[in-house]
Amino acid sequence: MCFSAEASFTVGGTLLIVSIATIQKAIHKKDLPIALIPFLFAIQQIVEGFLWLSLMDNDAPRLQFWLSQIYGIFIGFIWPLFAPFAVYCSETNNKRRRIIASIGIVGVGLAIYTVIGLINQPIIAEIIHHSINYKHDVGGYQLVIVLYLLATCVPFIFSSYKYLYIAGIVITIGFFVTYLNFLQTFASVWCFFAAITSALIYFYFIHRIREPLVPIP
Repeated sequence: MCFSAEASFTVGGTLLIVSIATIQKAIHKKDLPIALIPFLFAIQQIVEGFLWLSLMDNDAPRLQFWLSQIYGIFIGFIWPLFAPFAVYCSETNNKRRRIIASIGIVGVGLAIYTVIGLINQPIIAEIIHHSINYKHDVGGYQLVIVLYLLATCVPFIFSSYKYLYIAGIVITIGFFVTYLNFLQTFASVWCFFAAITSALIYFYFIHRIREPLVPIP
């Protein structure tokens, strides 16, 4: 599969438009974090677009360095914290909120782990097989990847709202497909598809259908 600066800029630009429409529909303050998800993905994809350009020219090592670290902050710091927080804010069922809050603790741990990791060993980005590989040694990788799945995908699956639930299922499927087929460039490929999936959040605001698709006794 071929990715490129053009693909990242196209997805990023499209999501900027979607995010504006989504944020305008966030009438209640509690819904603003969810509405901001497409916007954050848009910024992340635009950052990766510029990283693509710098890697292809290979004449701006300082720019490559900072763009790589910013992307790493999105992956390991922003999303583990923000995903459970956003879903928690939008949720109205108390049992679900407690579960999501518990998952949020895992996200906090991952965010701290990421900051320490980036300080000790900055990310190095390189193009491999038409995708970007973010080189960074992660201790206990298998455990970290499971916790990452829990923090970034599972909160959506516990949502009472139909389109947040669907988004959670889609990004979880994408998580496994990417892990099994693009392990070396997992961070780049999965975030690309998760960014596209985030457009479903617009439909959450259009329909506001509250259905307990994951029954909790």
